[in-house]
Amino acid sequence: APAARLLLVGDGPARAALEARARALGVGDRVLVTGATPDVAGHLAAADVLAAPSRNEGMGRALIEALALGLPVVGAAVGGIPSVLGDGSCGRLVPPDDPAALAAALAEVARDAPLRARLAAAAPVRAEAFSTEVAAARMREVYDALAREKGLAG
Repeated sequence: APAARLLLVGDGPARAALEARARALGVGDRVLVTGATPDVAGHLAAADVLAAPSRNEGMGRALIEALALGLPVVGAAVGGIPSVLGDGSCGRLVPPDDPAALAAALAEVARDAPLRARLAAAAPVRAEAFSTEVAAARMREVYDALAREKGLAG
């Protein structure tokens, strides 16, 4: 199996330190930091799995975008990530701040092609649950149910 490659999309104050650490570990040729880029979706579409080792995460818009592109997600069980990943049919949850668990889950997804295919197939279905159309339809259902309860249905 080919060696794993890590693509860090974006830029930030830790970039130089991350690149230096990769070189020091002898994997500098397998770690690429894109810097600021408008083509995040293009990078996601070329990936096999999204790692989200967050320590704090809101609703996880980037995760939903990755799922919509059919990309399995391995994410830390913090903030909104468990809600986004749901029952695990589209990715894996790992404990936060547990690099060994993150590495094991990423390796599992990378090595198991049938698993990766199942997760990838379920990912867009899961992402659809977060679409604005679905959210609006759910809100209409709630309002309709409340109106019926109050005898306001026409």
